[in-house]
Amino acid sequence: MFRRFGVVAAVSALLAGCVTAVDPIAANAPLKLAFTEPVPSLEAKAAEGDRQAQYALSFLKKVGLRGVAPDPVGAESLRASAGAPRSRTMPIYQPGVNGNPGTILNVQIADPGVSDADARRLDLCGMVLLTAMPALGGQVCGSPDAYADLLPGAMQVRSEMMLSATVVDPASVARCEDVDRLWSSAVVRYETGAEDDAVAATDRIIALCGETQPSWHARIMRALLAMGDEDPDRAVALLAPIPRPAPAPIGGYVGFVAMAAQAERDDWAAYAKERDAVLGAAIQALTIEKATTALGQLEQGPYTVDLFERRTVLHPGLTGLVVGVVRSAEPKAAPRTFWLTTSPDPMGGGDPVYFLDEYRCDGRSTFMYFPKGTTRPGLDQIKTLIGEVLSGERQMVSGMAPGGPPTGCAFPYFVAPGLGDDPTRPDQEAAASVSSTPLP
Repeated sequence: MFRRFGVVAAVSALLAGCVTAVDPIAANAPLKLAFTEPVPSLEAKAAEGDRQAQYALSFLKKVGLRGVAPDPVGAESLRASAGAPRSRTMPIYQPGVNGNPGTILNVQIADPGVSDADARRLDLCGMVLLTAMPALGGQVCGSPDAYADLLPGAMQVRSEMMLSATVVDPASVARCEDVDRLWSSAVVRYETGAEDDAVAATDRIIALCGETQPSWHARIMRALLAMGDEDPDRAVALLAPIPRPAPAPIGGYVGFVAMAAQAERDDWAAYAKERDAVLGAAIQALTIEKATTALGQLEQGPYTVDLFERRTVLHPGLTGLVVGVVRSAEPKAAPRTFWLTTSPDPMGGGDPVYFLDEYRCDGRSTFMYFPKGTTRPGLDQIKTLIGEVLSGERQMVSGMAPGGPPTGCAFPYFVAPGLGDDPTRPDQEAAASVSSTPLP
């Protein structure tokens, strides 16, 4: 793995000698091959004398990437072949004039290959890409567009580097006290889609730690993986030892994962029990939370909404002011909250704008946009608008649903605030460890 200070030092020392071609994207073609061409194809082309492939394979051997073992001798040998000047004869037809026949001229063309200077520049560009230093990328790689052209392949190689750097053999961990590094490996594998490795790591943590707190994050991840394998029964069993709600920073998240599993089982009584426990705990926490004020309740059909004044940064540029936690007597009803939110005027004016938003685990909807210059809506107006949404009289004006891998809840601390899992609130921070590392 490259170290950033080494890259910066190398750039400072060699940048003055780097010569960028007129078309930097074309000039970077040998490096792009190193990131994107299948290794067997590179090896075949290099053996046939393709000098761009020879440089690309030498880069992989020099650094030890994409499954190619580090081989400094082999890398330098390939560099010598890639940079050896060659000349070739190109026949050029010269038309005749005044009715005379044309002639064929054999012209000698020099083909310099990948020179030492080119190779040094490409090496630096590759180092900047692999260490994610875009501020230098535009200069070292020839232009911002040239850096961007190489970036998709480089990011894939970065991901492979991260995986290989965090490989932990589950069998090498023998005590519950030592599972932190195995959990870190499980997180990387889960996030990069290496699910079999994530299963092996989480199963080992659970085997070593049993039902104790250090196993809880692993149990939640393993339950999500079981859900992906269409095994909700196993997910429910894995989650059983974890309290509802769990200590920070898990909070209500375990309940949301359990709800998803119970829904898959069509066990709506158990689903409703999990849901009511999470929402009840959230209401209780908000009731006693400092700087949060209870504003009463709204009754609308089968719904009860508990309202609180609670200033919360939901997203950069979007602040929640009032939250309404919705409870329902319907066993299949999804957990949801309403938020009165505010944002600076997007047109740059001095007056903020206000919204009535709804958060669910699967997305967010906006039901009311208050025009610029509107004073902050009062409690009665908020209750009226929420009542209209719950009764079906008001439709959303915009919405969004998050993508990504399956999850128990995309917005856990928006849907069930106050349970200690909100990273935007300083009073809810927790030390990072197996029992408190944020879930992927």
